[in-house]
Amino acid sequence: MSRLRRLVPDFAAVLFLIGVNLAVCWRLFKVDFSTEFGSIEGAFIGLARYMSHHWGDFSWFPLWHCGMPYQDTYVPLLHLVVAAMTSLGHMSAARAYHSVVGVTYALGPATLYWMAVRLGAPRGMAFLSALLYSLVSPSAWLMPNIRIDVGGWWYARRLQVVTVYGEGPHVTAMTILPVVILALQNLLEKRTGRALALAAIPFALVFLTNVPGTMALGLAVFCWICAQPSGRLRNAWLLAGLAAAYGYAIACYGVPPSSFLTVFGNAGGMHPGFSNSLKHGPILLMTVLAAIAAGGYLLCRTRVPLLLRFAFLFFALTAVLAIPAHIETYELLPQVGRLHLELEIGACLLLGAAGWAIYTSIPRWSRPVVLALSIVPLAIQIGHYRWRARVDLVYANLASRSEYTTARWLDQNLHGRRVYAGGSTSFWLNAFTDTPQVGGCCEQGQSMPVLNYVPYIVNASINRQYAELTRTWLRALGVSAMVVNGPASTDPYKYAQAPVHFDNVLPVLYRGNGDTIYSILPDNSSLAHVLKPGEEIVRPPPPLGDSALARYADIVMDPARPLASLEWLDHETARIRAHLQPGDSLSVQIPWFRGWKAYSGGARRTITRDGLGFMLIHPDCQNECEIRLRWTGPSDLPFAAGLSVAALVAVVRLIWRTP
Repeated sequence: MSRLRRLVPDFAAVLFLIGVNLAVCWRLFKVDFSTEFGSIEGAFIGLARYMSHHWGDFSWFPLWHCGMPYQDTYVPLLHLVVAAMTSLGHMSAARAYHSVVGVTYALGPATLYWMAVRLGAPRGMAFLSALLYSLVSPSAWLMPNIRIDVGGWWYARRLQVVTVYGEGPHVTAMTILPVVILALQNLLEKRTGRALALAAIPFALVFLTNVPGTMALGLAVFCWICAQPSGRLRNAWLLAGLAAAYGYAIACYGVPPSSFLTVFGNAGGMHPGFSNSLKHGPILLMTVLAAIAAGGYLLCRTRVPLLLRFAFLFFALTAVLAIPAHIETYELLPQVGRLHLELEIGACLLLGAAGWAIYTSIPRWSRPVVLALSIVPLAIQIGHYRWRARVDLVYANLASRSEYTTARWLDQNLHGRRVYAGGSTSFWLNAFTDTPQVGGCCEQGQSMPVLNYVPYIVNASINRQYAELTRTWLRALGVSAMVVNGPASTDPYKYAQAPVHFDNVLPVLYRGNGDTIYSILPDNSSLAHVLKPGEEIVRPPPPLGDSALARYADIVMDPARPLASLEWLDHETARIRAHLQPGDSLSVQIPWFRGWKAYSGGARRTITRDGLGFMLIHPDCQNECEIRLRWTGPSDLPFAAGLSVAALVAVVRLIWRTP
């Protein structure tokens, strides 16, 4: 009973912090679609929507990048939770997404409070730090571009990145990050199997939630280690490494090694600033990390408490990495500029410590007066944050949005055929429909480098020659129609510089709300094509195309060619029927992965990858042939599944057994 009584102030503080943040973000729980269609959240809503409609049948995701393994789309945890809420709560995926993100947003300061207390902070200091984290954004004070974007010194950056930019997964990972640190501290002090399991679980949750959040977690753990006194450093490194490895074992099925390698392989091409920094090798990054380690060593020789050592090191590291970062010219880590949000964690802990030191230094009789006076700025800041939420969460009239009306037209008239769209139309297309597309979201998971050419070619189509090149590329990619935004479109990006040039090259299927949909392939087009020996694309074509690409595009359009029909039997199995001659192969405009298997006449057939990145089946069949194409998952998925199951069983055993 005495222990419970001691926890009453903590529970009261947590409930107050959650209440303040719910008062700020409550509109998230009431909105399906806001007017912020420039947000990436449309892609996340689309993922959850697809999952909620295809439980048990979504290991192959056909909607983005011409098709891809689901594990390569995005780390899955948040979308699984949203999909489950969509199905169980009988609500739209958009409402479920905003509700889940609203909860994780509101819990962020509460987890920060618990971490601060666990690292030795007085309750008052921990509460003040968490309250500051709830109601001020130090990144706006330190970074003029953030201040301009958020609207001033005193407005809500953490909320804005949720509502305007769709950073729900990142903010969710930030909510879990303090739990990892407090669990590591608990592990370092107790060194039990149960403590190890309890530390591994939040590691796994972050791994499964967001990639930038995982990067930030690595930096936070490094700072926590450097903040430990020299007598604990070795154990801190060892236990943190064990907990991280154990956490990845739990998460392995959701983030198998193949997906990790795909993301890592795309990092340089997606982030030119990071690529530029790599020209200097890892020297700059190693120098920064060495300085942080040296700073931790020096701080440990003083009387500065553990929490403040961690806060200072984490603030210094994130500030040095995030403040000077520019995505086009300089980044020591990919997208490290996004870590200005984590910068606020360290900054608010330091500000809270300073405020608490001042408060405890004044005479006791004056403290009630200070607390009473603080109600006014508290109310003002809540008002500022609620104003930001009101501005950013205006309910959308979908009928007036080109993203919605275009998506509905495609769904009703193209019946699941592949399209090309860019900008916010691409982000939101699958939030409304199951129309497959060349783009979608999250290029870090796509496996066909040639897909990166297409947006630039479409955007550069300022004359007939480029418009024809666009047509050639899209035909080669199996695209039936292209969406182009005109000046009146509500798409905020309007990626095509001169959309009028497509009118001279492509038939118009639809115009509405400022969008034009052009026909690329005829209605009876298939994703499978019969090729004679020597007709396959052997090497990746250059961005401006070559004779092999042009020839392949002509083959796709040639009505005199032998027909190859492709019919989906379910979301992982397709049936191809074609009349073949000896030596013929089948080009299937679906990305090649090792998990695809082809069978004909009861025997397995060879599949190779062509120069575009599509499948090339060698059926070894003559006359009327039927080929079954089945997706069996990434080759490392059985290993990943076994590892995750074993790790979860071990977690249960470690938690429930007597320490």
